[in-house]
Amino acid sequence: MFKNLMLYRLGPIWPATAAQLEEALAAEPFVECGASQQKSSGWVPPRGEEHGALVETVAGQWIARLAIETKAVPGEAVRRKTQEAIEHIEKTTGRKPGKKETRDLRDDALQSLLPQAFPRLGHITLWIDPENRWLVLDASAQGKADEIISSLSRVSGQGFTVSLLQTKLSPQAAMSAWLAAESEEELPEAFHVERECELKGSGEEPSVVKFSRHDLATDEVRQHIREGKLPTRLALGWQGRVGFTLTQTLQLKKIAFQEGVFEEGTKDKDEDRFDADVALSTGELGALIPDLIEALGGEAEPGALDVNAPAVPAKAPQESAAPVADDEDPPF
Repeated sequence: MFKNLMLYRLGPIWPATAAQLEEALAAEPFVECGASQQKSSGWVPPRGEEHGALVETVAGQWIARLAIETKAVPGEAVRRKTQEAIEHIEKTTGRKPGKKETRDLRDDALQSLLPQAFPRLGHITLWIDPENRWLVLDASAQGKADEIISSLSRVSGQGFTVSLLQTKLSPQAAMSAWLAAESEEELPEAFHVERECELKGSGEEPSVVKFSRHDLATDEVRQHIREGKLPTRLALGWQGRVGFTLTQTLQLKKIAFQEGVFEEGTKDKDEDRFDADVALSTGELGALIPDLIEALGGEAEPGALDVNAPAVPAKAPQESAAPVADDEDPPF
């Protein structure tokens, strides 16, 4: 169900029940793009059933879904139509349009072509863990996450706040320490390093080194770390159950549940597939997230992230328990 995760912490004021959230989201239902509209977004039933609930509650977790429809007109088509309009003005009046008029002609060309453009529909799944006050988005890029956050802010009323979940140790510092480790004893107990990573140097034209299907516990990789290259993403495995790629901004990408994980919890072939998928995926990820937070030194207060903090040995006891709480991405 989830392919990417962006982690947020809900503020003290937010819809306290699924019913309240449902009522709030109903203020912005999804409506398809109009003939001359480039983009439209709104909330849809996460089960995909027409007139279904906008918020589903499964095993205590809340699930909602934002639909985003876009129309894209090829730039060449807009330029060609704009040029035709410019040439017509030059031919009939003998003058050349200025910059402002040219911009207006370009806008007119775009509006005239939009009704012919094919719409593209995508969805972003929202998961709220009300007990831990996590807001989790299945979004691959910040712009898509901002769509949901903006809508939630509009419909939830005054006082609603949300912040990116931050850890005391930055993901980049932690990933550097794990790649520089000489033995498995220095790695987080719940995680193991897989066979893909990306390292980036510094400067105006930084060097980039990518490893794919490659053993990362090597002197070659450690040498890159010693030379100052920093990991921007690293493939990890959790408990032999979930694989994912961790990024320097604490995003989880390419989430993949290992073979057999879903079959373990699906005894009844006739049961609702949506409920089973939500319960299993949020159950697994709901256990992975605290382990990841612990591996990154525990949760930090918003704005208190220390990116230069030294790496904490993975198995060293913590002073206090963690609170319970770029490649181009495709459009969706």
